[in-house]
Amino acid sequence: MLEDLKKEMNSFLSDINQNVKDQNDLMYVKERTSQLLDVMMNEVEKLVDYKEDKLNAIVKKQQEEEAKLQELREKIDTIYEDIYEDEEESFSISCPYCNHEFDAEIDEDFHEIRCPECGNLIELDWNGNPDDEPDSGCGGSCSSCGGCD
Repeated sequence: MLEDLKKEMNSFLSDINQNVKDQNDLMYVKERTSQLLDVMMNEVEKLVDYKEDKLNAIVKKQQEEEAKLQELREKIDTIYEDIYEDEEESFSISCPYCNHEFDAEIDEDFHEIRCPECGNLIELDWNGNPDDEPDSGCGGSCSSCGGCD
């Protein structure tokens, strides 16, 4: 684009040099042409600056929107995790063999867990509320303690 403009300007100046014979007229035409080009270039520069400002405003707005979108994605991810992720909870377990209390992150898919202190296997009963159990601590559903006989 600029190369075409340069070629056209050179052609214009060459044409003026060939066709204007009086040196005073030639100098006048060249000066007026230069003044006209200065005005035109200033207007082009203003237009470029205006378009650049508009483009910068669009880029800034897009960055703000992307930040809002990222924040929204994070909130949605948190909601999704709260609703749909495996519900793995930490439970406090008291070993019926050695009375060692420990926390374990388990869910209802676990049916037994090994005591980290004594190594015995503890059956997990997911049916019922521990508060409903008798005070003896035995629910009567395991076969390992012999306390139900």
